[in-house]
Amino acid sequence: MERGWRGDASEALVAADILRNGYGVAYPHGHEQKYDLVIDVGWELLRVQVKTASDYDEYRYELEISPEKYSDGTVDIFAGAIHREGTAIYMPAHEMEKTQRVNFNPPEEMPSDWHREQANLPGEFSIDEALLKIREFTDS
Repeated sequence: MERGWRGDASEALVAADILRNGYGVAYPHGHEQKYDLVIDVGWELLRVQVKTASDYDEYRYELEISPEKYSDGTVDIFAGAIHREGTAIYMPAHEMEKTQRVNFNPPEEMPSDWHREQANLPGEFSIDEALLKIREFTDS
C-alpha cells in the first residue's frame, strides 16, 4: 500500500471497526492534533491515535509508537490497523509502551498452554477491553 494512502486507509479501518462495535466516531479537522479520531463511548469522548500495525512475522503484528511525541493527556487510546486481518487492535494510552505485539496464530496451533497464555491474542486488544481498562483507570 502506498505510504500516502496508508494512514487514510488505517483511519477508515479503525473507524469502521469502532462503528461496528456500536460507538460513534468523529474526525477532527486539520492535522494539528495528536489524535486522528474522537469516539463517543457514552460516558466520555475519547481521543484515538491511529497507526498502521506492522507485520512482525506470519501471524504476529506490532503496534509501535514514539512515546515522546504523546505527552500525558493528548491521547486516550492507541489503535493499530491490521490490514491483512481486516481489523484493529486497541491499547489504552496509560498502558502503551513503545511497542505492543498481537498474535493471530490460532490458539489450537500453538505448541503448549504456556504459549497460549503468553500469546497476546486479538480479543485482549478489542475496543471494549481498552474501554474497560480506561474506565477502571479513571475510576481509581
